[in-house]
Formats: sequence, C-alpha cells, structure tokens
Amino acid sequence: MNNIVVFEVTATLETALKKLAKANLAVYKLKKRSSRVQFGVRQEYQQKVFAIFSHPCYNIKVIKKSGWQRFKFFLTKRFGLIVGGALFIAVAAASGNTVLKIKVVGNGDYLSPQIISIAADCGAREWSFCRKLDTPLLQAKVMALPDVNFCSVSREGAYLLIDVRTEEEHTSKADRKPLETPVSGEVVRLVAICGTPEKSEGDKVKEGEILIGAYELSPEGEKTNCLAVGFAEIKAQAALSLFYTEESEQNAQSALKAASLYSDTVLSRSYTVSPCDGGVKYEVSFTYLKRVAVNME
Repeated sequence: MNNIVVFEVTATLETALKKLAKANLAVYKLKKRSSRVQFGVRQEYQQKVFAIFSHPCYNIKVIKKSGWQRFKFFLTKRFGLIVGGALFIAVAAASGNTVLKIKVVGNGDYLSPQIISIAADCGAREWSFCRKLDTPLLQAKVMALPDVNFCSVSREGAYLLIDVRTEEEHTSKADRKPLETPVSGEVVRLVAICGTPEKSEGDKVKEGEILIGAYELSPEGEKTNCLAVGFAEIKAQAALSLFYTEESEQNAQSALKAASLYSDTVLSRSYTVSPCDGGVKYEVSFTYLKRVAVNME
C-alpha cells in the first residue's frame, strides 16, 4: 500500500529541497506550484517534516495522506456508512424502483447540474427508491431549457439515464484578451489563426508583451476588434539551486531532472557544483520551450 504522505509548503523550491536534504529525507512526487512546493516523504517521517518547517512563515500542510492512513480513516470514520450502504444496496437490488445514479448523456450533458436538479423536483434522486418519479414532467422541464430539442428518460438497472440533445454543443466562453507571453525569451514559433501577430519568429520578447493582438487591420489600416486565436512557443532560460548532503552522480542526475518542473520540453541543461554549509550546492542552468495559447480549446 502507498506509504507516501504528500505535503505542500509555502517556500521556494530551493529552500524546501535544502532543508529536506539536510535532514537526509528522500523526496518523492516533487512539484512546483507558483509560490508553493509539493513533495512526498515516507509516512514515518511525517512529524519530522513538520518539525523542519515549524516556522510560521512556511505554512505547511498535508494535502494527501498515505494509503494506509486513508484506509484507516475510512474504516474508523465510515464504518457505519459502509454497513448502511451495504444494507441499502442489498435492499435496492430487490427493488426495481431504486436509482443509485442519475446519468445525463448526449451532447447536452453540459447541462447536468440543472437537469439533476430538475429530476430531484420531479421525484428522482440518487440513492433513493424514486417511486413517485413524474417522467413526463421531467421531460417537459428539460425540454424548456435553452437550446434543448430532445429529451428521453430510461432505466438501465439501477441507473436513470436522461438523454438530452441540443441544437449546438456547449462551448466555453471565449477569452477576448490578446495573447501575451508569460516569460522573456525568443519567439520560436507563432501561429495566428485569428487576430494580428505583433511579433515574428526570431524576435526577442519580454514578459507581458503581446504576441497576437485581438484585432484585425483593414487595407486602410483601421483596427476592428476580433477574437485572438492562436499559439506561440517561446525559448526561455532559467536557473535553480539545489542542496544535497554530498556530491554524487545520482544527485547530479536528480538536479538536472528538476529542470523538467518548468517545462516538458527542456532543450539544454548544465550544472555546476560547489561546497556549502552542510553539503554541496548544484547550480542548474537550462533552456526550455514555453507554449502559450489563446482560444485553442
């Protein structure tokens, strides 16, 4: 069973790794989340981690308990629920009126929250016997929703299936902002499907500069607002420091792999190592691709 406890701490990646390395703790599932760092350690070192980051400025918390801890909690806190659920399922199996799950299918499934609420008003709730389900009323109310032109209700075992079709599939609201670069670097690729590109491949850019403007230019040079659609790839550089108790090939490989926290596409990486208080410091420099897009989903 998974014996890893996952923590999240408000600290820089370098600070967190330095403190853990000084305590000789093996780190698993390392992730960088903005100003926070996520990492896992074996369950038996949980209290030691809290002691390492005991200063109030670090704001550390457990975001995922070990598999054994979750299993124990499940058994101790939900024993009555498990027994009750088992009894309910046993009774439900003997009743053709029982609904354990309401499932909305069809291209109107994006309306699931509203439809499940309507079903409840019409007598259908999950984990209930639903003896008073008013199917015609349920269909009529669903058909009254915007763009819905078909609805059918059927049973499949303990499932209540509500098939809903709409005139056009639901799409998320478009972002009407231009495409900006979140990093400084060099434009490697820029594709503007709609809108006006303000940079070209090979251009140097700074963080926050616009890559694709949300407008089009007429032959006379007049601007017309439109939706910016496209993507870009920026070649950027970064560096990070990692601390270990000793210099070794394994630690060198681990330090180099840390560059992958910034991007799935690392173009080049190198490191230097120097002694420091309590161990050694690896300075990793790397070049990576940052892909950004707007209205491409």
